[in-house]
Amino acid sequence: MSTTVCALLTTIVAGGLAWLLTPPGAKVGLKLGLADLPSSRRVRARAVPTTGGIVVFLAFAVSMVAAVRFCAGVPVELGPKLRALLLGATAVVILGMADDRMNLRPFVKLIVQTAIAVAMVAAGIGIDHMRFVLGPTIDLGWLGYPLTVLWFLAFMNALNMIDGLDGLAGGIAAITAGGLFAVSVLDPNPILFLMGAGLFGATTGFLVHNYGRGTVYLGDAGSMTLGFLLAGGAVIGAKQDAASTTLLVAAACMTVPAFDVTTSMVRRWRKGRHIMVADRSHVHHRLIRFGLSPRHAVLVLWAATVFFGGQMLALVTSHGLLYVLSSYVALAIVGRILLNQRRKNLRTTERGMRDDFLYLIGTRDSVGDEEGGEEPGLRDMIVEQIRREALFRRLERNDREDGKRRFVPPGDAGVATPAPDPSQDGAPDPAEEEAALDEEAALGGEVALDEEVALDEEVALDEEEAALEKRCD
Repeated sequence: MSTTVCALLTTIVAGGLAWLLTPPGAKVGLKLGLADLPSSRRVRARAVPTTGGIVVFLAFAVSMVAAVRFCAGVPVELGPKLRALLLGATAVVILGMADDRMNLRPFVKLIVQTAIAVAMVAAGIGIDHMRFVLGPTIDLGWLGYPLTVLWFLAFMNALNMIDGLDGLAGGIAAITAGGLFAVSVLDPNPILFLMGAGLFGATTGFLVHNYGRGTVYLGDAGSMTLGFLLAGGAVIGAKQDAASTTLLVAAACMTVPAFDVTTSMVRRWRKGRHIMVADRSHVHHRLIRFGLSPRHAVLVLWAATVFFGGQMLALVTSHGLLYVLSSYVALAIVGRILLNQRRKNLRTTERGMRDDFLYLIGTRDSVGDEEGGEEPGLRDMIVEQIRREALFRRLERNDREDGKRRFVPPGDAGVATPAPDPSQDGAPDPAEEEAALDEEAALGGEVALDEEVALDEEVALDEEEAALEKRCD
């Protein structure tokens, strides 16, 4: 069987298994206590199973074993490394399950992660050379050992820390797997070809149940395992890649999680907090407080990942124009969503674009000149986002209705318009008087609402919040 057909079948098998096994896996997770309990960092008011990542790993492992067994073109010498990677991923899954069940201390997780990464180096999965774009190849020697350990730790923890919204970590993992797949297509690399196909299929099959629905989560077992597999796949691919293309593309696709980890640690250190203690000021939290819905926040971060990955693919592979165009389409999506939300925000608040930018990149603790107090919970952030969206829709509706009221149609055909009475020159025009009052109210920043209208708006907002509660539960 050709490698291309095998990769297609690997994607289908992995995606189909993940899609089929995720619902029953969720039921088993609830029975075993592998569930994410309601908290201020979650939007759901009920326990959500965290077995999605376990299913993703099983689907990937089965597809890879079948691919290596029935596909031609896989180098025999890579078999032991693939087995070692799957065994290491199994250890990461067990660590994640323990963390999901018992909420392990960060230091304990870091020690076990380091031990697993060291085991991978001992199994021959290590970075022994590095080459940057158009630069010379550098033989790392013994420096490759600690660099490989840090590489694994960075991928595992970055993807784990950004897993805060439905579909976010899984989507970034799928995009990264797609980037590795693209590298292996342009620079033939059979094992990376199959790994990219299997990871992409397994994560997309899971996302059907996760993105926008949240019926099951990846859990720490899933986010850490996906990071581990992506890191390992890039390292194995680099063994047959003198230009270190797989390492560069994987690192570029992980720019968003890496940026989030870096800014989070710096922010906690500046506030005198432990750098590993969770908070609610990650980049996805900030996008929601900026006004985006959870789905739009995820789309923005997905598109940003596509942009960085596409830019790196354009630099290190052929067909650069295609990747450049794709990355700028993704950037245009990000800009369109953020600018549209800024336009909405300006209807209710006044702040400069610089304030918004500093807030979104994590260098400012609160929007505008507001003082940063206690961080609101994720559920409160989403409720506030819905209220702001409802307020914007009301203002837009009022503008349309006001425009209709102000428009005075000309007289009907055949009916003469009465001439103005010269005796009324000094009398005030009621329409002008009303316009002057409206302008004065606008300049004073006052909004005149009838009591009945205000009550209706409050009821509408309460109904929307109740609808949110129902969707969350």
